[in-house]
Amino acid sequence: TPMAPIKESQLKQNLARNLRYLREGRKPYLSQQMLAKKLEVTQKSISRYENGISLPPAHVLVAMADLFGLTTDALFMEELPNNNQKEGNSAKRNSKPAEYAD
Repeated sequence: TPMAPIKESQLKQNLARNLRYLREGRKPYLSQQMLAKKLEVTQKSISRYENGISLPPAHVLVAMADLFGLTTDALFMEELPNNNQKEGNSAKRNSKPAEYAD
């Protein structure tokens, strides 16, 4: 049976934890203010995402994933994939599109 959709509250919680971890783990360290500037949102928005109050709109999620070298769905995972710390370069995912997967 397919899994039930993850509840929004759980998505907010996972994103909150992952975003803070990614932001604080960056070399050089990213403040909320710096991250906000990169994503073209307010610092208050970043605070709301990190406190699980609100979810970012799709275009912000895409920018966030690109910034940290992750897929958008990875931002919502219980645990981040291990290759997340790409020293600040948004390396393009080298996974092949599904239709070419071995």
